[in-house]
Amino acid sequence: MISGFFVGMSLPACTAQTLASQTTSPLDLFAQSTQFSQLPEIKDSERITLERAVEIAFQENAQIKASRYQIEAAKANLAGQRAPINPTLTYGGLNNTVAPAPTLDVNNPSNYGVLFTVETNGAISWRTSQAHNQFDQATADAKTAFLNVRQSVTNAYIGLQIANRALLDEQEALKDAARIRDLTRQQFKLGAAPQTNSIRADIAYTQEFANMLNQVNAVKAARSALNIALGRKPEQPVDAAEPLEFAPIHEKLDDLQKLADANRPELSSATYSLHALKAAVGLQRSQYYPDLVVGTDFREVHSGVFQVGLTLPLFDFGSIRGAVSQAKKNVKAQESQIVLAQQQVRLDVESAYEALIVSEGTVEALMAGSLSQAEGLEQRIEKGYLLGGNTILDLLDAQSTLRASRIAYYGSIGNYRQALAQLERAIGAPVRALNTAPAVSPQEIGTKSR
Repeated sequence: MISGFFVGMSLPACTAQTLASQTTSPLDLFAQSTQFSQLPEIKDSERITLERAVEIAFQENAQIKASRYQIEAAKANLAGQRAPINPTLTYGGLNNTVAPAPTLDVNNPSNYGVLFTVETNGAISWRTSQAHNQFDQATADAKTAFLNVRQSVTNAYIGLQIANRALLDEQEALKDAARIRDLTRQQFKLGAAPQTNSIRADIAYTQEFANMLNQVNAVKAARSALNIALGRKPEQPVDAAEPLEFAPIHEKLDDLQKLADANRPELSSATYSLHALKAAVGLQRSQYYPDLVVGTDFREVHSGVFQVGLTLPLFDFGSIRGAVSQAKKNVKAQESQIVLAQQQVRLDVESAYEALIVSEGTVEALMAGSLSQAEGLEQRIEKGYLLGGNTILDLLDAQSTLRASRIAYYGSIGNYRQALAQLERAIGAPVRALNTAPAVSPQEIGTKSR
């Protein structure tokens, strides 16, 4: 047993290498068996378009659900503020020293009274106006939430498209590396190339296999990110049904600014908030004016006798005046907030527009330049290698350059589409070149005509 072991170790290095080249390497076995190199199987029904992804998020995303509840809460508040003050029941008796009969007798109808306040000071009108504008503000805020979720879903979807495309590029690179590895092994076996070529090709194949494993994990992470954006469990099966596409748009910045001014719900929300705060000024002022009070007791109600009176403050020690002053200052502050919101909207559009221009130029430059050059270079060097005019290092470097160029090109398309999503969010309206997902309407969010 020991003698046989030493005989085996005494084989020449070239013979051992030749034997190894005729067998499957441990890396090949790992690639064929490991679960890390494979993605979970996705059914056709689980491959969704971007439009479908937005629809799912519209139903399942927690932020959308919260905005619907906020609308319902504002609607309930509006119904409550429209209602008049509730009538009150009073019970009491006089301290009667002339007739010591019990004055708090629960059976005495004169001890029970009913009071009803008619808000002649206008408070009900101001309250209703305030609640009405708060309802409209909640609707506008729900539109803002939808735009935020839409952008989040779009970015996550594009991220998955980029990851899927990069995985295809890694798989192609791995096939090329395996082909060159097998070729160099055969050349070495036939004595047509040195052993170093085979070793270098093996190293390149190992590196590409590691790149492919990393990209598989990147696809899994992108799928989880899309599920989170949709409002679902991260492990739920999902994939992008649409490939990366480059569809440039050429809009004028001034036209985009006008669209943003007309569509951004943040501007509408700020305006409704201003109207609600103005109504709060009137509501506080209404405390200076009298309310009408109508009342009776259970003994007099049968005879149709009612008491009518007015209630108003005798003096204002500063509470009403302070409340009015505070409400006015809140109005002034909100007017400044509207100016800030308008400036922010214009900045959002300009920033998104500039990012779109830069990303479009990057895609076109890579398309016309480095990608086509890298493809042609790799083909020429491979032919040169087969003819003996180029080295294995030249070929491996050309393949690495081609892989990097492909990833950069499709990554730039993804960046361009994400810039479109940023522009879509900035103007508050869908961009046709990005997707066909429908725009949101107040009725879809959950509001109803009042």
